[in-house]
Amino acid sequence: MINHKPKEMAPALWVEIIIFMSAYYPLFLILLIRDISSKTKGLSFGLPSWELQVSWYALVLFLIASLASLIAGPLLRSLLRHQEGGTPIKVIEVAQIRGDMLNYTLPFLIGLFAFNYENLQAIVSLLVFLVFIFAFIHKEQISLLNPMFLLMGIRLYKVKFKEVGRGTVQTNNVLCLGVVEASPESIEIKETAGIHFIFPRKK
Repeated sequence: MINHKPKEMAPALWVEIIIFMSAYYPLFLILLIRDISSKTKGLSFGLPSWELQVSWYALVLFLIASLASLIAGPLLRSLLRHQEGGTPIKVIEVAQIRGDMLNYTLPFLIGLFAFNYENLQAIVSLLVFLVFIFAFIHKEQISLLNPMFLLMGIRLYKVKFKEVGRGTVQTNNVLCLGVVEASPESIEIKETAGIHFIFPRKK
C-alpha cells in the first residue's frame, strides 16, 4: 500500500519557520560581517571616522534570524524543564536521531564564498534558495535537527515508552534538554505546538 497523502507529524508551521530561521542565524551573521564596507550603500556602521556602511537587507535579515533565535532558544529550554499537564512515562528504549548537517551547512559555504547584497537579483536568489531548503526540510520532517539546538544542549531522540499505569507501548520523536536513557524512573512527556517534549517530573 502506498499512501500519497501521509499524515505529517511535524511542528506547527509557524513554529517550524521560527526554528528554521534560528538555524540560519550564523549564515546571516556571516553575510552581515561580509557586507560591512566603505563601498556598501546603506546605513552607517560604527564611528563616523571608520566610514563604514552596511546594507539594509543584511541588517534586516540578520535581525529576523536573531529574533527567531531569541524566541526559539529560551522558549524551548523553558518547555524542556517542566510543563504543567505532562503525562508520566517510563522510557524503554531510546536512540538519538542524528541528521545530515549538509542540509544546514551548505548555505554557510555560499555565504562565505559566493554571495553579497550588491544587487536585488542576488537577494531574491538567496530568498528563493532558502524557501526551497525550508520546503525540503519540512517535507523530510527534519526541522528539529537544528544545529543551534545542539549548542543549547537540546537533542532529538526516538523514544519507546510506556505510560505509567498503562500497558500500551508507544514510540515518538521527542526533544530533550540533556541526555535521556532507558530507566525505571518515570519522567513526563507532553505535546506542544506539534512537538513532543520530555522533561523531569516536578518534585
